[in-house]
Amino acid sequence: MTIDSPRGYSQPASFPDQTPVPNPPVPNPPVPNPPERRGGITLAALIVGISAFVTGWIPVLGLLLGITGIVLGILALRKHGRKGFGLMGLIGSALALLTNVLVISVIVISLVSSGIGTSILNDAQPIITPCYSFNGPADYINNQSAEKTEGCITSQELWGEYDADGEINNTGVGSILGSVLVEPVRVASTDEWAPSGSLDDMVDFLNESYFPDAGEVTSLKEAVSLDGVDANLTRLTSTAEKTKTKAFLTVFAPNTYQFAGEPVKFFVISFVIPADNGEEIIAAAVDSWRWRQG
Repeated sequence: MTIDSPRGYSQPASFPDQTPVPNPPVPNPPVPNPPERRGGITLAALIVGISAFVTGWIPVLGLLLGITGIVLGILALRKHGRKGFGLMGLIGSALALLTNVLVISVIVISLVSSGIGTSILNDAQPIITPCYSFNGPADYINNQSAEKTEGCITSQELWGEYDADGEINNTGVGSILGSVLVEPVRVASTDEWAPSGSLDDMVDFLNESYFPDAGEVTSLKEAVSLDGVDANLTRLTSTAEKTKTKAFLTVFAPNTYQFAGEPVKFFVISFVIPADNGEEIIAAAVDSWRWRQG
């Protein structure tokens, strides 16, 4: 049915009971989440953590990488998203830091317990006897007799004079300004002085009978090692004003040697050094000391 319009054309008729029903709304399709990207800090934390874990035993390097990895790991964990890489980096860096601290601690404890630092003289003079060998200072004269050398005695002496400014003129003649001496002690004497055979007891005996005559003891017992054998370093303030370093190394040798037909096993090594290189001379002797077969 059509109705004529005033303008002469037809249009569909509308009735109340035939109202068109609107179509239901179509929901928008779900938008997929974009794939998560592992951030640069997270990846850096993982790489540094692995590097730190591998190099954790290397002093300083493992320490620096461990600290850096921990900082990066913490920053990575504070970011949103996957945190597995950041956590792995943090754990690896923490283990590396702990390992490095332990390694450095062992090194420091070893140096402290030895009482001296490790040092090699620029100019060393090899000293060789039937009992031991070591490196002494090259500018100290070693002019003792062959008989004393065969008896395992060492006597290195610095000969010279002081100038007007107090500086040492190493002339090879004049006064004895310094020395490095090694003296063997007969077993009969050490058995009497320290019946226990203990190095600790021997040092206590020398502190009562010998060391006070050489100066004021500033450090009685510092543990060192001479070619794997326990030894003791005693430091003193010398009675001589210009002596800058004075010390005694004492040790029971691992072998028994002969001196003038009698057995010896205990040695006293004394250092009287007027220059600033006293610690280097002591360290060089300790580092290079080697026992010979008795």
